[in-house]
Amino acid sequence: MKTRIIIPARLKSSRFPEKLVQKINDITLIEHIILRAKKLPHYSITVATDDNKIKNLAEKHNINVWFSKKTYRNGTHRIAALCRDLKFTSNDNILNIQGDEFNFPLKGARDIISSLSSENYMSLYTLISRSKSEKSFNSKDAVKVILDNQDNALYFSRSPIPFNAYNDHYLHIGIYGYKVSLLKKYLNFKSSPYESYESLEQLKFIWNQIPIHCIKVRTNNSISINSPSDLKLAKDFLK
Repeated sequence: MKTRIIIPARLKSSRFPEKLVQKINDITLIEHIILRAKKLPHYSITVATDDNKIKNLAEKHNINVWFSKKTYRNGTHRIAALCRDLKFTSNDNILNIQGDEFNFPLKGARDIISSLSSENYMSLYTLISRSKSEKSFNSKDAVKVILDNQDNALYFSRSPIPFNAYNDHYLHIGIYGYKVSLLKKYLNFKSSPYESYESLEQLKFIWNQIPIHCIKVRTNNSISINSPSDLKLAKDFLK
């Protein structure tokens, strides 16, 4: 069993094109993600991309690159194809770190790795944090989540849910953990209409009865970069 960190990094984002090569201080966003990922326990780190700019930046930091110009529905689809092509072992742990999740919580990422290493069944882990911000509650870029009493996700949405919870809601953080065995099955999962409506890849797992266990992060200083204003927040954070 090996822990493999994979960073899906598509350059042509619809909401903020080429955001991954925008600079925050002296280095690009994708480089910030790579350098932070190196602080985690791992057997390998791979950047999965379709663009030479990102490929060159990753290789500058001696990071493996899986390059494919094929069209993938989302980051998980790209990673599942990578695991299949590189013939990773079914019991290997995969930590999917979104390429735009600036300053993602290291403790939370370590907790996902620890949880994956102690489990053998088919489940997915991700991170969430509590928020009392009305701005995040109403923002379509801030993904909200509703939980059951075991901290498994019932639903994720860009809409303000649950109703009237603007001062007490949970936000999703763009990191996922799963076994290679689950990603093999993912390639044959039925599509979810909600995944398409919300543009949220994790809803496909819920649609196919795969539990998503949410690990709560007490301190969250991560910034999901979805706009130039988010990029400014990241730059201000490092001042």
